[in-house]
Amino acid sequence: MKNKINQIIGNGNNIKNYFLPFLLLLTFLLRLVFVFFVRDTGFDNEWDILLNNLIIHKSYSFYTFNGQLIPSVLLPPMYPFFLYSIKMITSLDQDNLLYSVIIIQIIFSTYSVYLFYQINKNFFSNDVSFFNTFIFSIIPLNVYACGQISSINLQIILTLLFLKFLIIITKNNNLRNIIIFSIVSGILILTRGEFILILTLIILFIFLNKKINLNNLVIIGFIALLIISPYLVRNYKHFNQVIIVKSLGYNLWKGNNKLSKVEGYENFKKAEFSDLKLKISNIDKDKYYEIQRDKVFLEEALKNLNKDLLYYTKLYFKKFFSFFFIDMNSSYPNYYNFFHIVPMILISILSLPGIFIFYKKSKFENKCIGMYFFINLIIFSFFFILPRYKLIVLPIQVIFASNFILYLLKRINKR
Repeated sequence: MKNKINQIIGNGNNIKNYFLPFLLLLTFLLRLVFVFFVRDTGFDNEWDILLNNLIIHKSYSFYTFNGQLIPSVLLPPMYPFFLYSIKMITSLDQDNLLYSVIIIQIIFSTYSVYLFYQINKNFFSNDVSFFNTFIFSIIPLNVYACGQISSINLQIILTLLFLKFLIIITKNNNLRNIIIFSIVSGILILTRGEFILILTLIILFIFLNKKINLNNLVIIGFIALLIISPYLVRNYKHFNQVIIVKSLGYNLWKGNNKLSKVEGYENFKKAEFSDLKLKISNIDKDKYYEIQRDKVFLEEALKNLNKDLLYYTKLYFKKFFSFFFIDMNSSYPNYYNFFHIVPMILISILSLPGIFIFYKKSKFENKCIGMYFFINLIIFSFFFILPRYKLIVLPIQVIFASNFILYLLKRINKR
């Protein structure tokens, strides 16, 4: 028994150098085969509108009133411009563009697996790092995401890059590492609007713990601001406001209305929301429409929270635990597929005690990873939790779960 356990938690001598390239090749091929059968078949909903307006009218716009496009701040711009960049570089038609985007997302996903391996090396032996990476690579949700036209594909690779360099700058905050960390942070802000809050809290945390000095703090803020500044200037020019997105109110309302579940509820045209529908219909149809629309949703969401704070507090914790574990009432097709739900349940359950074991260790990077994990859970739970959001915290939960498994194996070994 002891020899077998040592083989599992060994020092890395049993993993040959070619195993990691083999895993990456397997990762790529697995996704390639999967998306052949299961993938999005077009640029649906908001992506189609934003992409076509960029291609045809060279305008980042969603709404059109009286034949006039209005500039949009409804969604973060990174993913639409990612799609647009591929179109401009390749000049492909719509179908071939879709295939190209999915192939690039597969490549990104494959690289994210490698990034996850690098992050694991900060906490585990080579053998365990490889095993964790293998698990992360084959998790169905991670494979499935590649075939979806969704910003989650950019968010995962950027998040893992962010975590990699977050760990690096707490150990070696030379200028090169600070610059890369800052650039990734700026791009993430343009990918997910709420990341600006996540970044602020994390940076303050490592600054207050004296892992970076004031100069580095200023450099990070300056470079991240420099990355997002063209979009800020564009928005100020159109709206006389320094904004990245204007969807806080809508997202808060979607997750906190009388029909909201964990996944939220967004059809405000229902009879239950007649007053809200009327307010939306009365908004002036001009370039400030999205801003005013979001303001209406924000006021409605705050009214809901003030009216029944206890109910929405319970809903908050339901979303929090659904994010950590699983959503017991999901309406998404195939959510309760055996191959999806079983690994999610196992990793989530094992990660819970793993958190405490992970935190007991004195390494500062453990605290950083844990802090990042809980900040995401806390912030997202104010709004709503879609199934794909699980990918944001899943890599960290794999690390937590692995800590618990190793702890159990060591206890068994001592016996």
